[in-house]
Amino acid sequence: IYAYTFLVGCLLLAMARGRVPWSFCHVCDGEDSLHLLSLSRRIPEAWVDWRHGGKRPRERMHSTVLLNMHSAEHLERLKRLARRSAPIVVQLRELFCQRVERIKDAEVYCIGIGLASPGMRELKDTWNADTPPDQKRRHVPYDSEGHISLVYIQGSFHKVAEAFVEQNRASVEGRSLTLNHITYQDEWGIDHRILLEGSGTSAGEPAAKLQKRTPPPAPPMPAASLSPSDFPLPMMSQPSASSSSSSSSSKLKSRPSPKSVLLEVDGSVLEGGGQILRMSSSYSVLFSQPIHISKIRAGRSKPGLASQHLESLRLARDVCGGTLEKDWVGSCDVALRPGQLSPSSSLRAHCGTAGAITLITQASLVPLLFAGGPCKCDLRGGTDVAWSPPLGFLKQVLRPTLARMGASFEVQCEIRGFYPQGGGHCILETKPVRAPLKAIDMSTRGDLTRANVTLFSCRGSGRAPPDAAQISQRVESALRKTFEAIPGIAIHITLESPKSLGEHIGKQWAEVVVESSSGALFHGSTEPKDLPGFGKAKGKGGLALSDVFVTAACAAASSVLPQLEQGCAVDVHLADQLILPASLASGTSKFLLAEPSLHTQTAIYIAKLMVPGLKVKEERKGKLTLLEIEGIAFDGELMPSEVANEGIEIAGSRSDDYDEELLALPSQGKPLKANSDLRRDFEADMKALSEEIGASIVVNAGGDKLVVSGTFKQREDANAQLTDILAFYFADT
Repeated sequence: IYAYTFLVGCLLLAMARGRVPWSFCHVCDGEDSLHLLSLSRRIPEAWVDWRHGGKRPRERMHSTVLLNMHSAEHLERLKRLARRSAPIVVQLRELFCQRVERIKDAEVYCIGIGLASPGMRELKDTWNADTPPDQKRRHVPYDSEGHISLVYIQGSFHKVAEAFVEQNRASVEGRSLTLNHITYQDEWGIDHRILLEGSGTSAGEPAAKLQKRTPPPAPPMPAASLSPSDFPLPMMSQPSASSSSSSSSSKLKSRPSPKSVLLEVDGSVLEGGGQILRMSSSYSVLFSQPIHISKIRAGRSKPGLASQHLESLRLARDVCGGTLEKDWVGSCDVALRPGQLSPSSSLRAHCGTAGAITLITQASLVPLLFAGGPCKCDLRGGTDVAWSPPLGFLKQVLRPTLARMGASFEVQCEIRGFYPQGGGHCILETKPVRAPLKAIDMSTRGDLTRANVTLFSCRGSGRAPPDAAQISQRVESALRKTFEAIPGIAIHITLESPKSLGEHIGKQWAEVVVESSSGALFHGSTEPKDLPGFGKAKGKGGLALSDVFVTAACAAASSVLPQLEQGCAVDVHLADQLILPASLASGTSKFLLAEPSLHTQTAIYIAKLMVPGLKVKEERKGKLTLLEIEGIAFDGELMPSEVANEGIEIAGSRSDDYDEELLALPSQGKPLKANSDLRRDFEADMKALSEEIGASIVVNAGGDKLVVSGTFKQREDANAQLTDILAFYFADT
């Protein structure tokens, strides 16, 4: 028996040692932060092809780092790299369902996730820099930044699987996780953790000890009630003594020549990304207020300006003939010194990548409206790309909404541009605003009356798809089921065939805009995908264009349904873009929102910071929020002054300003992640403290921070008690 056991053991060891060492990163943590496990569990067992892969368990939800690490020197190299590498951020870029071409004996599809991780790409590139050219593909066989295969699907279920992917795309794409180690598996199949110990930071990871994130500074208060020690940022110029004795209803004075004192803007607060750049540069140009933006995108895996942000700032500079300092890709702080606004027909912004034209437009649209005459901009980049509003949103939602406020502009698209090539080409033309913008009332939604559906088939020179009538009929029939909870809604379908950059590019996607009787507009869309016969879909037979459009249209409609069910009157992606025009308007604008997004909160913060006298009021209406903004009646020839102190309430003062701050948990919250019972107790204590002081205190999705929301007084009370509570839970860290 002993001899037999010994022989079997030797055989198993020999078999185990036959493995080729490699390294990978686990992306499904114990808390399922990326929702991969819950997504996998929602896929019906009947779809699964168990013979060709089945469902991946949690421990196999990983992404390859390096293959064929058969030499001991390879492990030492990896350890050296890890010692220099900061924690890596992995973001879910694209949920997909694709045919598995390597499986020849059956038709099998894979539902998986494409990853975006510049940090991982950098680690692989650094490895390959010291690798002989003929060996590079042995270690890094993929050009992408990583992917995860979740479930292998039988071919007969691929259409419903594709519909499942479209319906669930919005719930997972964009989620991110910070990894502090990668895993090396040796020839015995034993896993070894290799910590990423670099001193740099990735994605704003907190230090090991507790660090309170300083809340965004309050906006300027009346000079009579403010001492220099109360205000952390340089103040805009103060009114003269005579102005303070004038009528308190006057909020404007003649525009002086551009100022010389820079207003400091923290680029890392709240959303911490491009929203801050676009908003602050717009106000800077409008008010001739020089700004210095620091810590640009400090919380991102790749901090600093990307090409799209850079072109946005350069266009803002060119609109007013100003200057821009430190304007290069990767720059983490810039200074914009605006000149005088004037009309121009020769403006341009060419980012050279697939950077979103819609986001570039955001930074300069309102300043262009106040330039004093017609303006024309030549814009090149991406028209329909992930993580950005598509061109259809700009034309069908933002443009008609701003028209209600008195703004007029047109966008003509010459060529559509997609990731990764870009190459899109649009012409933006604006007409001058001769009076202050009008306030807009979007406090009631009304009845949902119409769904405008646009199906895009974009290939080369813009050939129209055949059988347009049949496609429209099939799509309308499918959408009737999607909108069955909205009786009487009219469905209008349009097929468009715009031009793409070349004959080799063929894309399809769908957009849905739902209208209400009050003029509210809600937008949903799918990300452009390859048409049958193009790109990833090349060589796939039997897929009719009508099937493709039915799937896309239903997915676009499904993406907008949650907003419709909530009862809000403002599209979630529109709300943040209306804060700036509302702050300049004459009168009080009202917006009935779902929970204000982080982009909307950021837009409000920048508006309060840069528009003296701005009044902002938020009121809960059940599960919705009524946001009211009293504008300053800006007309382009005048600029806001400090508001006189007589009888004017400053919204957002320290006594009642509802805001949010982040507290980094000690040791990145690892004790809570490692012990589910401890986390339940901790969350129960946070709930009890929230009820006691009236604030909201919750652990974020990543489990490494506390989100504390409330008035200034409530947040102060929470901070006072949290010190002791955190000391109790993290005493050993």
